[in-house]
Amino acid sequence: MFGIDNFGTFIFAAIIVVVTPGVDTIMVLTRSISNGQKAGLYSALGVSLGLIGHTCAATFGLSQVLAKSAIAFSTIKYLGAAYLIYLGYRSLSHRKAHLEISSTTLKATPAKMFFTALMSDLLNPKIALFFLAFLPQFISREESNNAIPYLVLGMCMFVITLIWCSFLALAGSSAANTFNKNKLFQNLINKASGVVFILLGLKIALTKK
Repeated sequence: MFGIDNFGTFIFAAIIVVVTPGVDTIMVLTRSISNGQKAGLYSALGVSLGLIGHTCAATFGLSQVLAKSAIAFSTIKYLGAAYLIYLGYRSLSHRKAHLEISSTTLKATPAKMFFTALMSDLLNPKIALFFLAFLPQFISREESNNAIPYLVLGMCMFVITLIWCSFLALAGSSAANTFNKNKLFQNLINKASGVVFILLGLKIALTKK
């Protein structure tokens, strides 16, 4: 479908990636409990739309490079697989700091909150690198120079992120309390993401094209 391989696996992995606590989680929840649900929703929309920017960068950059040779395609796939395994190893072997989400004084218009959330996501080099490693793993060699599969996968990431971050914004303080008090939940999500990354990376590395 659309030149996408293992679409179900992608959706599962994307959900794990999105719900793993991180900078976006802190931003959306902090603004929601400090300035209300509307502020949280604007921030949720901003961080979600930032992923579209990363999708476009990966689409119009990688598709041109990968279209030139099978060697380039294989190189990107294996480097991406190695990076995913590395991320998985770090999630499993490093103790991540416990998130502490609290109310802060922040006076800004909804438009400014949206813009700062958008730019925070767009200018995050870790997200850009992740997209460059993640998306090509689910695109067939024959469609590597086609923009459509990249855009479809990116839109899926956008929708999943928007749904999750909107839920966090609407849940507000109750969701923040869950993150603050339930360290076990955070650790389980981090470990789950680590396992998913390693398994995905190994699957790609061991699959002969």
